[in-house]
Amino acid sequence: MRWYPTPSYLLKRRVIIDALRQTPARSFLEVGCGAGDLLHSLARLGYRGIGIDISPDAVEAARELHLGENVKVMRIDVAELQEKFDAVIASEVIEHIEDDVAFLSLLKERITDNGWLLLTVPAHQKKWGSNDDFCGHLRRYGRDELTEKLVLTGFSNIQVWSYGVPIYNLMKPLYDRAISARIEKSSFQGERTRKSGGMWMLTRLSGLFSLLFNDITMYPFYLFQRLFFTSNIGNGFFAIAKKI
Repeated sequence: MRWYPTPSYLLKRRVIIDALRQTPARSFLEVGCGAGDLLHSLARLGYRGIGIDISPDAVEAARELHLGENVKVMRIDVAELQEKFDAVIASEVIEHIEDDVAFLSLLKERITDNGWLLLTVPAHQKKWGSNDDFCGHLRRYGRDELTEKLVLTGFSNIQVWSYGVPIYNLMKPLYDRAISARIEKSSFQGERTRKSGGMWMLTRLSGLFSLLFNDITMYPFYLFQRLFFTSNIGNGFFAIAKKI
C-alpha cells in the first residue's frame, strides 16, 4: 500500500492534532487508522494509544512506521474492543457507515467519562463527486446534520469547524477529475474502496509532494484556515465533542 500525504490531508491532520492538544487526553483510539500517519504524529507527541483498521494493507503499512512501545496497530473492528480511551478519533470514517448514529454510539462506548470524540467528514452533499463514489461514501455532511447526530448520540460541548480553506477547495476538483480519468481507462471500473486521507494514485509524485508540501511549507495555510473555521465554505468538517 503506497501512500503519501496531500496538502488537504496535512490541513486536516493539523486541525485534529491542535484540537486534541487542547484537551487533557493522553490516551487515544484511532478508528480507521489507514497507513498510520496520524498515529506516527501522535506517538512523536507522547500520546499512547491504539490504531485499528479492517484493511490488512493499511495495518501492514502502519506497522512499518515503527511507532514505538506506546502506540499499537491492530486489525480489528471497533465493536470487538473493550478498552476505553481519553479520546477516540475517527477521520473520514462515519460517511462510510449506513447507520452512522449507531456507529457514533459505538464510538462513545470506547470513550472514558469526560473524554472526547474527534471526527472529520466530507462536507456538503452538493459537492458530491467521482471521488465520493469511488471511496464508497454514503453521504457528505452538513454542519447542522453532523451536530444533530452528535446531540442525538448524547455528546455535549460540540464544536464543528469548516477546515481546509482554500487548499481543499482547490484540490477536490483535481481528485474528482483524477478518479474520473482512471475510471474511463477502466482500470478501476466497478471497484469501490475505503482508502482515504492521502494520495494513493500517482505514486510517482510522492517525492515531489513530500518536498513541496510539509509542515514547514504548509504552516501559513495552517494558520489561514483558522479564519474560516466558523464558516460554511470548506469541503470538510472537523467536529469535537465531549462525553459526559
